Amino acid sequence: MLPGPDDRFGHITKALARPQDLRRLPMPAMHVVMAMRLCALFERAGRDPFSELATRFASAALAVDVLSLNRRIARSWPDAFVVSRPCCMRLTPDEATLANLARFALAADRQAFARELEGFVRTMFHDGLYEQLLSIVAQLSELQHRA
Repeated sequence: MLPGPDDRFGHITKALARPQDLRRLPMPAMHVVMAMRLCALFERAGRDPFSELATRFASAALAVDVLSLNRRIARSWPDAFVVSRPCCMRLTPDEATLANLARFALAADRQAFARELEGFVRTMFHDGLYEQLLSIVAQLSELQHRA
């Protein structure tokens, strides 16, 4: 029997109702979430986060990619992307979704990535988000191994 329209995404709703802890994420996923928080903080302050991101990552190219991801999310997410304060260890539902996407990109699991976005973000945006996150987590993994 196929799930009805009301419970088709019930497992996702239940998972998002249980806040995840930032400290339990793989390092690249944690950095992606924290970067989005910094972008939001700087946006509210009317400042450009580029120099902070470039300093934090020791990479101007990675900072550019993160800012590009931030803009891509703003264009593709159905509502405003909600972040927690930088000091908060609990993830918002949007951050939890992004963390899952980063995990799937880290594992190069395009199908799981698409399933995570199914019914949430229009399909036309999936490939761009995947490619952007794939590049970012690869760069973050490289930085992690160099440290």
